[in-house]
Order: sequence, then C-alpha cells, then structure tokens
Amino acid sequence: METGLKLISDISRNGKSLNWLTGVLFLSDERFYNAEKVRLWETYFSELIVAGIGKEPESLPANVHWYEYESDGSRSEIWNTISKKVNNSWVFFLEDDEQPRFSSFPEAQSLENTQWPPAIINIQKESTTYHFYQMRLVNVTMNEDDIFRGHHLTDATEFVRSHGINLSSKPIIIERESSVYSHIDIDQELSLKNQAPKLYLVQGNRYLQEKKYVRAAAQFRQLLKKQKLLPFDRLAGVNGLASCFAEQHKWEKALSLTKQSLEAESFQRLPYLIQFRIHELRKDWQKAFDVLKQYYERLSLFSSASFDRKIGEEKSLVNLANIALKAGHRAKATDYFDRLFSFKRGNADEAMLEKALLLSIELNNLERSVYLFERIFNDRLPPCQMDAESREQIDQVMTMFMKKDWYDYVSTIYKKLHDAHPEDQEYKRKLIVTLTKTNRLDQAKKMVANIV
Repeated sequence: METGLKLISDISRNGKSLNWLTGVLFLSDERFYNAEKVRLWETYFSELIVAGIGKEPESLPANVHWYEYESDGSRSEIWNTISKKVNNSWVFFLEDDEQPRFSSFPEAQSLENTQWPPAIINIQKESTTYHFYQMRLVNVTMNEDDIFRGHHLTDATEFVRSHGINLSSKPIIIERESSVYSHIDIDQELSLKNQAPKLYLVQGNRYLQEKKYVRAAAQFRQLLKKQKLLPFDRLAGVNGLASCFAEQHKWEKALSLTKQSLEAESFQRLPYLIQFRIHELRKDWQKAFDVLKQYYERLSLFSSASFDRKIGEEKSLVNLANIALKAGHRAKATDYFDRLFSFKRGNADEAMLEKALLLSIELNNLERSVYLFERIFNDRLPPCQMDAESREQIDQVMTMFMKKDWYDYVSTIYKKLHDAHPEDQEYKRKLIVTLTKTNRLDQAKKMVANIV
C-alpha cells in the first residue's frame, strides 16, 4: 500500500547545500536501512524521502519522509509516483547501499531543464572497478509523462530521447557494493508492453558471464538496432559485441569494433583491454604495450561507457612493466617499476622486486640494484638465518654483480658471509676473488696463506 508522503515545513530547506534537490533512497530490503546515513543525507538534501516495504522505522529522523510500498510493487512505478509528489523540480534517486559523492553534484545555477547529468555507479571488487551509467537526477517539471520505464529496471532512455534532453559531460558519482542488476527478472521485464532498451545490455552481459557468446552477441545486436539509445549504452553494446568476438577468437572483428568504439569516444576502458588481450595472445608485444600505455594514460579520467571496467593502477603498472620487458623496452619497464614502488610505498611483493632487480642489473644501474638486493635479502643475511635456497639466490645475484664488475659491493657481502661462516671455504674463495679485483692484495694474500 502506498501511504504517500508526510508533509514537512519549508524551514528545513534553510542551510542545505543541495537546497534545490529532493533525495530519494529506495530500499529493496530493510537490511539496507541505515539510520546514521539517513541522518547525514538529511543535512544535504532540501527534502529526503526513504521508500521501503512496511512501516516507518522508529529511528527515521523527524524531517525525513517515509514512503511505504508493497513488496511486489514495480520499482519504476514507485519512482514515477514519487517524482510527481515532491516539492522540488529536481529529484535524485539512490538505492540500497549506494553512497553518492556529494562533491560531484552540479551547482544549482548550472542546471538546465533539458540537460541532465547522468550518474556513474562504481562497484569495487578487488583490483577491478565496474562502471554503470544510469539516469538518476531527473527534472520533474517538464510534463506529466512517466520518466522511468521497465519493472525494476528504472530506465529513463525513452523519456530522455523523446523530450530532447541532452546529457552533461560531468557525471554524478555513486559508490556501491551490491550488484546493480542482479535483481532484474528478465522474463518479468519482457512481459511488459514497453520494454526498457537497457534490458538487452543486462541480458547480454549475463550471457557473456555464462560464456554463452552467441546468445550474448544476439542481445547486443538487438540493442544496437534501437534508434533511441543513450550514448553510454550504445558504447556498452558495441563493447559487449566486441567482447563476444574476442572470446570466440574472432579477433579481427573484435579489433574492428573496438576501433569504432574508440573513434566514437576515446574516454573509456574496455576497448583498450580487449585490444590488449588480443595482442597479448598473439604475442605481438609492441602492439600490446602501445594499447596498454594508452589505457593507462586515461586511467584517472571518467569512462564514458556503461558496463565498463577499470583495472586498478597497481595491476596496470605490473602489466605495463612486464609487457615493456617483452617488447624490449628495458628503460620504460624500469620506469613503470619505479612508479609501482612509489604507488605501493615500497611494499611490493618479492616476485616483483626480483624482476625489478634483474632488470636493474641488466641496465647497469648499480645504485638501484643494491637497493633492491637489500630490500629482498637483508633479512636473510647475517646475523639473520639463511636457508639453502636463500644462499643459492644470493650467490646467483652476486655472480651477476661480478659480471658487471661491481666487486666493491660484492666484497662487502662476502665479507659479511665469511665472518658469519668462517668454516665455509666457498665464501672464503669468493671473498679472496673480490679482494683481488678491488686491489686489496695484502688482505687477499693473508687469506690465501690461512687456507689449510
């Protein structure tokens, strides 16, 4: 049952940073209700509405509206109904555990009835961030038409395109942990007379995750036949189709589509990642490096595509360093290792440190090689304990140092090892060699004389 909205005094608008905006928090489940978050949001929005199933929570702040809906209600119908009952011209919809970045909201004076900022919804999972675009900030004064289409999909494509609404280039940022589209029942959405275009994207990406590439491609093709599409959804359709071709090893078709996608909009990520993966599989290291470099250069910028994803900076730097090595760009690989260490504040894993050490030796960089050697092995050199594996690894590195004529440093290492293990003839022999190479002949002769 829809109980409507409580009335509040206009006094509550005073002092609000978003005094032109009604905020709506739609709760699909009571577990998402967070009284502390609602109290905080109430200080930003001119008017705040929480839509949920059942009775109003006792902890709901006094100046916040409660909108009750039935559990089987259509999300789009609920949003459309609320849109017609608010006190402001602009309404911003949020769901469940979403957290908006309030600094990303536009200034009131920059708003136009026919130019709406889209919302970009970011979901972080380990080292990958997934991006989804939706229309969440809407102007409700244009006419009486319903803005949202679909059952639970809440797609505003038809309204935006039919009313000549343009999209501003700067999106509103929303962070969230829960899935954006897992609640969508495809059959339920298909049963509607007027289906939301975004349905093809949702279904296509589900098929893609299930590795049903032919079915996924059919969904993306159906989407791309639509005349009225939002630009970020069109890009998502092209990229989805390219992903299908890439997974089917139809690499030329995939590369052709990614090229078209990037020509339409360079500020996105998935086309670069598809190209990178294809070139990597082909072992075309130069092309793989060039594409990944372009991707990395745009890493800090907004993606303009929905259903996009971003591989984090750390993993990107690791990939760049590795691919630069394979492409023969030793100096560039070193630069990416440096950026990686700076990004991680020195807390790189040992495998990466070892790879950087080998590269530094190859590039004749003594200072950096010494630094990396000590980062890796300082806790294994005397007075610390050293196992057989560590001994072998240290000997291998010292051998590489000697091939570079870095005998002074090698001598200090073998002096430390010899002092800790005077009975070890191998350490003694190598120390004698380094003393000889560094013109400390008297010390070398003395040690030779003491050999039994």
